[in-house]
Amino acid sequence: MDEGGNKDLEKEFAGRFETLASLYNTDSLEMSADEIQSLTPILNSLKDDVARYREIKKIAEGGEKKITLAHDHRLDRRIAMARAVRNQSPQDLEQFLREARLTANLAHPNIMPVYNMGLDQAGEPFFTMELIPGDSLKTIIRKLKEGDASYRDAYPQETLLNIFLKICDAIAYAHSRNVLHLDIKPDNIRVGSFGEVLVCDWGLARVVNAPGENAREDAGVLDGDVLNDMTLSGTMKGTPGFMAPEQTLAYGEKTPQTDIYSLGALLYMLLTHKLPVEGASANEVIRNTREGKIVPPRRRRPDRRIPYGLVAVMMKALALAPEERYESVLALRQDISRFLSGHPTEAEHAGWFARTSMLLQRHSRVAFLLIFFLSLLAFVISANLVAISREKSQAIAQRKKAEENFALYRKEQRTAQTLGAGLGEAMMFTVHSRDFVNAPSMIHLLETGLSENIDTVKQQNLYEQKGILHFVLQEFNAANECFEASGNTRRIGQLRELSLKYAEIKPVDQKRLTDEQLADLFREARTADQMTMYYVYYHHMRRRPASAKPEQYASLAGVVLDKLNYVNRSKSKPLVLTKLEEGYHLDLTDSPYTVFNINIIGVYRRNVLAPLKLASLDISHTEMDSLAELRGIRLQELRMEGVTLENPSTLFRQIEPLRLKRIILNVADYPKAAIETVRKKKIEVIDAKKVSERQAKALGAKQVSKAKTASATPTRPAGGGSLGSNAP
Repeated sequence: MDEGGNKDLEKEFAGRFETLASLYNTDSLEMSADEIQSLTPILNSLKDDVARYREIKKIAEGGEKKITLAHDHRLDRRIAMARAVRNQSPQDLEQFLREARLTANLAHPNIMPVYNMGLDQAGEPFFTMELIPGDSLKTIIRKLKEGDASYRDAYPQETLLNIFLKICDAIAYAHSRNVLHLDIKPDNIRVGSFGEVLVCDWGLARVVNAPGENAREDAGVLDGDVLNDMTLSGTMKGTPGFMAPEQTLAYGEKTPQTDIYSLGALLYMLLTHKLPVEGASANEVIRNTREGKIVPPRRRRPDRRIPYGLVAVMMKALALAPEERYESVLALRQDISRFLSGHPTEAEHAGWFARTSMLLQRHSRVAFLLIFFLSLLAFVISANLVAISREKSQAIAQRKKAEENFALYRKEQRTAQTLGAGLGEAMMFTVHSRDFVNAPSMIHLLETGLSENIDTVKQQNLYEQKGILHFVLQEFNAANECFEASGNTRRIGQLRELSLKYAEIKPVDQKRLTDEQLADLFREARTADQMTMYYVYYHHMRRRPASAKPEQYASLAGVVLDKLNYVNRSKSKPLVLTKLEEGYHLDLTDSPYTVFNINIIGVYRRNVLAPLKLASLDISHTEMDSLAELRGIRLQELRMEGVTLENPSTLFRQIEPLRLKRIILNVADYPKAAIETVRKKKIEVIDAKKVSERQAKALGAKQVSKAKTASATPTRPAGGGSLGSNAP
């Protein structure tokens, strides 16, 4: 190539190089001002000249303040905004702001948090709070009083007592800050959908200390001179029925026992749905409160079974004299905790008989085994004593055989010692019997035991028991740690394998498995102890929200029924729900199920079908001989064609708990008197045999119509023929 050609080629490459270099020249790529601003949206929102709060709608209004739903522009969230109802004077506004500042200084998980306080553009004061969805405790009590099934399932007695414990926590914290609430009532308690319990409305609260100059320098001490409403001195403030007797007096001394009385009234309301004092008017209620005329809970609600331990707690908290009440809110809380853990309360002053009875209830399985082995031991000892006595009498009668009788005595004594040692080992076995109902409390006790200096074998046994308790509560990560520390024992069995697998499916122990996931766990637990799995189901259903859909529960119900009835899953059909206008229909025709209740003796009994919210059930052609297993569900229709009860004359007594409107059965299989009794109770009785005959006739008429149509047609379709045996 000549020299000119080389120069042209160099120019071409130089041009291409410049083009490629321009593509990588970042200096020319500059962002616009709008693009830079779009990178900091949160910072920009703080610079916006927009009002921070936008009120959306009114939520509620009381005598002191009105609450609206508002949007916080800066934090981009929904909040509750409070404004004063009475705002005619600076004193009214000052009282409104006192409540805001006082509440803001009470930082506790069970006290409504205050976010901000200020004046709006019109100069009107406000303060903002957390927006908690859910119900007030007053609404919950009203729904329970009306018999609402969903609220009754969502708020059993144990749940209500746990809510009460959280309220006690909030008031105990306030008392530690020298603050009295003085208006504790269901209206002022909010209960969220996820276990939140918040004490609200501290408008009547009072700081009981009088800090000096040094106290004011301490930010942790509240200043009563600023936060107390001096205009309330000498006036009666509170809610009749929940006010303590000293609150009904104009200048009565307010102490922590004043709030304890209100807590006692709140507990009374939770368990009886009525006020502890009667009265046709507010003045009469106040007068009866002042005179201490508390109606005993069991007399107030004879239709409800209120445990004596709780009755004693309520009556002590509601004592007329403040010094006779609990010395602190924590003491009241501890008594409720004792009751929940199955121990007698301090207030009831339980004797040895009551304490023994509650001990046996807490450890019913252990008690049964203990009594059995003690009875066996007594029988064996009695038998041996009889034998020894017989031999001794023979020795006296036959002196010549004294040595032989003595040897026999020693032999029988050794036998008794050997049997006693065997029984001792059996007694040690009862120590490991399981009480999984109060699993959280048992875990705490085991942790206390593990903190002691014990030998390796006992430590492994405690870790093994603790791991099983965590497994029952679906805390699989904690269970794995315990199983690892306990070693691979036979008692753990398949639980370790299942715990490892489901810890990956549900990494967070505080969450619970879905119904479908628990159904899978039941299917895989082939060799796991069946009673352990029943306890897993028990704790799962306690935490299961009442709003869960029945369709999600169907698979779990199916596998639990298989377990209860010892049915091989390959031989059972999946449960299929049919949606009806009034509920759901479940067809169990020809199913192998005869047991529908999980029964943990003395603790828990629940019908597995109850969460399906059935309106109609078909158990035709099953082997059920008693309808007692269906108790625990409410139906409108029951079909039981081909079902023969063991005692057909008691038909109405067996179906009465189901609250039926209609029953379909073979009428000929039951006495006429039994059928007439059912009909007198306004339950429609339909003969299944006649229903089947009408269906057959309807089918026959349809076939005749088809045959006539076919004979009138000139040509027949391909493959056509006569009706054969189906023709009329």
